[in-house]
This record gives sequence, structure tokens and C-alpha cells, in this order.
Amino acid sequence: MQGVVAVGFIDGTNREQTSYWSFEDMVDEKGIVRVIDRYIERSDLEKLGFNRVHAADTGRPGYAAAPLVKLYVYGYENGIRSSRKLEKETKRNVEVMWLLEGLTPDYKTISEFRRLNIRPLQKVFREFTKLCRSWDLVEGELIAFDGSKFKASNNKKNNFSKKKLDDRLRRLDEKIDAYLLSMDEEDKREDAETKVPEGLLKLLERKDLYEQYKAQLESSDANELSVVDPDARLMGNNRGGVDVSYNVQSAVDGKHGIILDYDVSLNPSDHGHLSIMTKRLKKQGYRNFTALADKGYYNGRDLFKMKKLKIKAVVSKQKPSNPKSQPKQFNTDKFEYNPDTDTYICPVGETLHPRNKKTAKRRNFYNKTACVKCPHVDVCTNGKNGYRTITRGEYATVYENADRVFMDNRDLYKLRQQIVEHPFGTIKHTMHGGYFLVRTRRKVRCEVALLSLGYNLKRAVKVLGFEEIMARLDSLSHNATDFTWLFYAILDFRALFTKKNGLSA
Repeated sequence: MQGVVAVGFIDGTNREQTSYWSFEDMVDEKGIVRVIDRYIERSDLEKLGFNRVHAADTGRPGYAAAPLVKLYVYGYENGIRSSRKLEKETKRNVEVMWLLEGLTPDYKTISEFRRLNIRPLQKVFREFTKLCRSWDLVEGELIAFDGSKFKASNNKKNNFSKKKLDDRLRRLDEKIDAYLLSMDEEDKREDAETKVPEGLLKLLERKDLYEQYKAQLESSDANELSVVDPDARLMGNNRGGVDVSYNVQSAVDGKHGIILDYDVSLNPSDHGHLSIMTKRLKKQGYRNFTALADKGYYNGRDLFKMKKLKIKAVVSKQKPSNPKSQPKQFNTDKFEYNPDTDTYICPVGETLHPRNKKTAKRRNFYNKTACVKCPHVDVCTNGKNGYRTITRGEYATVYENADRVFMDNRDLYKLRQQIVEHPFGTIKHTMHGGYFLVRTRRKVRCEVALLSLGYNLKRAVKVLGFEEIMARLDSLSHNATDFTWLFYAILDFRALFTKKNGLSA
């Protein structure tokens, strides 16, 4: 075809061509790496408790704390958490080269720094949360709570219960008996050489190990033993299976989704954690707020503690366990309690009377005479007694009050999922943080802090914008955190004054 000129392709630069450039030229002008650098530079690492903030007078020079803190914050924010991977990034990732000014610590130095600074790294998260509050990114009026399972650094094969150990020992005994039987057959032969098979020695060694695990379990109050990470527990996951995990609790502010606090639990259930997390927040200066939580936190004792803490808790109600064959009109929640007469009214209008003292923790209500005459007795009760019994626990009044609060605030409760589940989704999938690299609860808390800090940095940059957050960080003095107590005192005084005088905030 005439008149057509071949355009060709875009050519790269010759690899042997000498170039003049700096790390500054190769990093995005508005990259979050610059925010991380500025935040750590403005933090008082000595006050936070980091090692090697100042150089030693004698000995071989080492790496300062600031570059390694920056490396960890950047790594967790970008889903790069392994010390070996972080070492590689110092030699190939331009942003990390810029952040560390060309320093290339080896993986052992990186790993050792985290081991020696477990608590200070957690304080870096808390200091940034305080900054978010001082910048009005945190409202502290609506806080959502949730728990999520994070896989521990312990395989299911290295997690044992007494039942599992008994089963393993039984199968080992069967294999050992089979070996001994075959050896007896060999001994009957005149030309046979007496030699203990290597396989039998391995089985005996494994049996001895399992017996040690069993003795360790029996000497403790624990129901299970994790060999690699002793603090991890077997928990159900959202895929319908089980993993050796930790239950990470999170409290997230409703204004911009900033993570306010976290905790690491060994209990697979969320029961009891709502009041624990609330106490932690109250110590940090969050006084009057509404707590949103799903049905996993629906626990009478915990809800009673929330009432004592004077915090409004909007918690979803759990479905009662009614028989599948029972018609819905005869379910337990259809029986209405009358506090004036201390009786229950059944769906057909009959009265059920208490059969225990009012001081009893669990009280039974029933009416044998009415049930015998009732035409619905066969579908109302499946028990052998022939009459319906309603049991009222010590926290029944607490549950009833919580149910009323939930029904009055259903629109508010709908915000819970988008507030608190978004951080978990981002951390697990975007930041590749759905599992832990370190072992024991103490060290795991450090990983949760770094993951939460990475998420909060993303949120703060998203809300404020790059120029604004950099300007606010520049305005901080090096020891700005020394005066955070004054900021919180002013906030508490303002809230108290406003409430007392009936003024608007």
C-alpha cells in the first residue's frame, strides 16, 4: 500500500547510557511515602521508647531508629511485611530507597528491630490516632465494633486437643503393634538378623512426643495446645472451616472510618469484648458515644456492663433457638413478660406463673392446668412434661432493654457494617494482612498496630488530601505529643460545659 510510513515503537533508554538523576526525581510528588516520612520525622521516637534513637559513644555504628520505623510503616501500608522481603525492597523499590536515603539493612537487622521495639511500634499507631482526633478527623460520637479472625503462624497439624492426641496415640499403637508382630515373625526364622527397623524407632519417637503434649495439656487449664504459636487457638473462619487464629477486635469512628483502638483476643467468640473495648476508649478520653455492634456481642453480662459504663449500645438481637417444627406464633419471643405481675402471657392469653424465688438467677414459668386444656399443646411444646416452660435468666431485663434500644435505632445500626467492616476488608485484601508472621499474642499486637496505622494513613490522606496533611504535619513541633493531654482536657471541658448549659456543640 503506497503512502504508508511505518511509525515503529517507543524506544527505551540504552542500559549503558549514563544518566544524572536523584531519588527525589523518581518518587511521586504526592505519594503517601512522603506522608510516612514526614510523620516519622515529626514524631518523638525517644519519648515513644525506641532503641538507638541517639548514637552510642563507643562501638560499631548501627542503624538509627527512624529509618527502620519508616521502613516498617511503609511495608505494612503496602502489604510487604516479611523482613526478607523488606530487605529486597531496599535494593529495588525506588520509594524505599528514597525513604531510607539509600540505606540497605539486612533482614536480620530489620527483624531484630521489630523484636526489640514491640511496644514503641504500637505507640506510633496511638500517636497518629491522637493526631487524627486533633485534626477533627475523629468525632467520637458514633463508634462501631467488630471482631475478625486472622490466621496465626501455626498450622492446624500442629494444634492438638486431648481427643486429637488420644486418636493419634491409638493409631500409633496400632502401627507399633504391627511392627512388633512382623519382628516376631522374623525372629522365628533361624537366619534372621536381630535389628530394630528405623520406621519403628520413628514411631516410638513420635509417640513419646505426643505423650509429652498430652501431659502438658493435662497439667494446664487449656483445652488445646498450639506447638508453634502457644497463644493461638482453633477458631471458625468465614469459609465454614477452622483455622488456628486470633480474634482481632476493632473500634472504628463513624465520621471518617479511622480505627481508634484494637485488641487481640484468644476467645473465638466476641462475647465480653464490647465492654472491654469501651473501657479502653473511655480511658483515651472518649466519654459519650453510641456503640454499634452485631449479634456476636449480644451477651447479657456484657450489655449490663455497658449500662454501668453509661454508654448507649445498639446491638443486634440473636435469634432464639426454637424447634424448626414449631409454628412461629408459639416461639419463645411471642410470650410477653409482665413486670408488674411477674408473669408471662402466652400467645393464646393464658398466664404462666413463676416457680422459683425472684432472687434466683434462672426462673421457670409455667401453667400445667392451662396447658392440659389447650388445643395447641402438641405444637407449642415438644417436651415430655406435656406443658410449656419459659425460662427467664438473670439478664432478661437487660436483654429486653437492649432489644428496645435496637428497635428504636435500626437506621443507625445500618451504618455499622460500612463503618467497621471496611477496615478489615482493606487490611486483609488490599494490604495482604489476613495472617500473622510473628508468634505469641504480645508480638501479634504489634502487627495489628502497624496494619491499623497503615489503614489510618490511607484514610487521612484520602480525607484531607496530600497538600493539607503535609501542611498539618509541617506545623507540628518535634515534641507536639507532649501537649496532647491539654487538647483532650479542653475537649472534655467543652463537652461538659455545653451539656450543663444546654448549648449546641
